[in-house]
Amino acid sequence: MLKTFWQYIKQHPVIYGLATFFAIVSSGLTLIPNLIIQRFIDAIVDGALTSENLGIILSIFLISIICIFITDIIWVMTLFGQSYRYQSEMRRKTYKKLLNLRTPFYERFRSGDLMTRMTSDIDYLGDTIGYGFMLIVSNVTWAISILIIMIITTSWKAATVSALPLVLFGYIVYRLWKKIDVLYEDNRDTVAKLSNEVLEMVDGVRVMRAYGKKKLEQTRFEKRTAAVLKKANNLVVYNGAINQIAKLLTGLSTAIGLTYSGYLISQGQMTIGQLIAFQIYLGMLSGAIWGLSDIVLVYQQGNVSFRKIDELLQAEDQLEKNGEETIDAINDIQFNQYMFQYPTNETTTLKQIEFELKRGETLGIVGKTGSGKTTLIRQLLRQYPVSETGTIKINGRFIQEYDMEKLEGLIGYVPQEHILFSKTVGHNIRFGNRHADEIEMAEAIESANFTTDISHMADGLETLIGEKGVSISGGQKQRVSIARALIRKPDLLILDDSLSAVDAKTERAIIDNIRTIRQDKTNIIVTHRLSAVAEADKVLIIDDGAIAEQGSPQELLRSKGWYYTQYMTQQMEVKEDDNI
Repeated sequence: MLKTFWQYIKQHPVIYGLATFFAIVSSGLTLIPNLIIQRFIDAIVDGALTSENLGIILSIFLISIICIFITDIIWVMTLFGQSYRYQSEMRRKTYKKLLNLRTPFYERFRSGDLMTRMTSDIDYLGDTIGYGFMLIVSNVTWAISILIIMIITTSWKAATVSALPLVLFGYIVYRLWKKIDVLYEDNRDTVAKLSNEVLEMVDGVRVMRAYGKKKLEQTRFEKRTAAVLKKANNLVVYNGAINQIAKLLTGLSTAIGLTYSGYLISQGQMTIGQLIAFQIYLGMLSGAIWGLSDIVLVYQQGNVSFRKIDELLQAEDQLEKNGEETIDAINDIQFNQYMFQYPTNETTTLKQIEFELKRGETLGIVGKTGSGKTTLIRQLLRQYPVSETGTIKINGRFIQEYDMEKLEGLIGYVPQEHILFSKTVGHNIRFGNRHADEIEMAEAIESANFTTDISHMADGLETLIGEKGVSISGGQKQRVSIARALIRKPDLLILDDSLSAVDAKTERAIIDNIRTIRQDKTNIIVTHRLSAVAEADKVLIIDDGAIAEQGSPQELLRSKGWYYTQYMTQQMEVKEDDNI
């Protein structure tokens, strides 16, 4: 951590140089009022104080106080301003990192933990490089300046004797150092786990209510909170111990210094003015030591947070190095004997997948739940590392050769779980293409069969949908997501079971609209309803990770396999619904 901070400080030499310079000036100026007090007392004792001397003394005293005030403002504002800029830079850096990481990373790091790293941990880092730097510069320079001035202007003997308890304090802090580090990390991890629990509770509050589990979850949450409290109390004990030890030893330092100073006065080796100044210096030195004790706590807290942030910045998602090939259009997609196994699984999920999809064609993918349909789509989206068994090619090149950002720019993806932002309907649709005009917006909405729904909303496109789209229905969420993909006008449109929450009539309208507006572009529709792929050019039947059947809908019906059986079953269900 210290090495990283030093590198950052070297990148901003002017700012930290100014802060250090004015901190040192402030420390030096702080000693002037005490010297004035010493001279003032000695002048009174010696009977040498005159009105003229008094005026000079007061003028110097006031000027020094004003200068201290100005220099403190300059260096504190400079230092903390840079601290906040550091926090901002770290948040941008970590946020950019999170945006570029894929699914394997998010399987290892939970949302609550990431939120803690992005908020509290970065705040602590900012405190360390801001408040911690201030403590080091101000208190170290202050303590050294005080000891030097005590030795020069009062008594080196008294200064040395009074400093002995402070050496003992430094040794005790060193012994407690590692224990406090462990406690800080333990406390921080417990808070992160609690954040995860809160996020899960918020997402699942409706299920808890429906199953009457509110009291049970409340009891569990109270237990977790009690565990957090216990760990926090353990940390408080050690923090409090350091503070109390600091108080005890600084008090002991003052007592020893004053006692010995009294002896030196009796021996004629110190004046009354020196004694009073010495007492003030001891108080200032005690304040510096208190500040130095804070350095330990700030450093340990910052060090734990630094490890968490550094772990995040160094984390990888196991994906291949980004390719360099650019791509302007998707004309052909080929899977050749492709196999895939999730990094955390022991069994193969996709087996010998082989098919070709040309531009302008629509591919349907159907099969039982858990058969591997979504896994196949994830390979096209490169959410996981490309397998070494078999190949995926686009336009004749291996998919891993392409720049992922360029490739993603040609794909419109509507996942099973519709991720919507807690803003307006219009904002969520325009997310697909910020530069779309009103005509393109209207076309995308119409194609998603969402025009009537918007007309019934109180504020139309400006209607707030709430967090994760909580204020609109499941079918409306799906159509907002489809409109968001369509407004992008992608070369490849992927609907991954994205019509499950709409009725058959709405599904038919959306499919017909897609066929009309995307005749020269490629589509992949993953679904359980065979009606959604009835007009597809090719359909894959996925069973246990392998292609059990493939062909046009008509060919699959003639073969009377799984597709035929499922088709007849769904047709019977439709007839029963019509009769009802």
